[in-house]
Amino acid sequence: MTAHEGDLETFALATRRVIRFSVAYLLVSLIATVLTMAGVLALRSGATNPLSPGTYAGFLLGGLVIGLLTLISVLGLLVSTVVWIISTHRVTPAGPGAAGYGGLFLTVLLMALSYLLSVPAGVVAALQIGAWIALLAGVILTRARIRRLTGRPDLAGRRQPIVTSDDWDASKWDPDVVRDIERRGRPTD
Repeated sequence: MTAHEGDLETFALATRRVIRFSVAYLLVSLIATVLTMAGVLALRSGATNPLSPGTYAGFLLGGLVIGLLTLISVLGLLVSTVVWIISTHRVTPAGPGAAGYGGLFLTVLLMALSYLLSVPAGVVAALQIGAWIALLAGVILTRARIRRLTGRPDLAGRRQPIVTSDDWDASKWDPDVVRDIERRGRPTD
């Protein structure tokens, strides 16, 4: 199978971004779970007065920051996943295939359950970790399948450096300069 170089490069870039945004989402989710559990423990133990304005402000600001970070990571993940699906279809007619679509379906299902069910924070964290693992597995399995189909281990994912060692070899770009360097470099007796 031959794919257009730009399609492979877009696919490789989208794959990396899906993985990065999924890691960001997982970290934000875990931080939110830990902070929620710590807040509940502080309220239950009596270490924090639930009626004080400071407690209200702390929970409000913490919730706003975590909510904003969650929104950013979810939107980034959504956009990069759509780009990943489209670029996968440009590389191969089957697109992400059963593994990719299965991972996406399981991810959406587990994420929805983590937000819709009234379960303890530890179960929510487990559902979100499961969603992350399902997404990662689908993306990695799809990338491996496309690598096998194209026969290219790099998938055009990294560009060559702009400046190479040949750029510093004066004999390749101007022989007159090389002669001048050699003439000046020799000691005169």
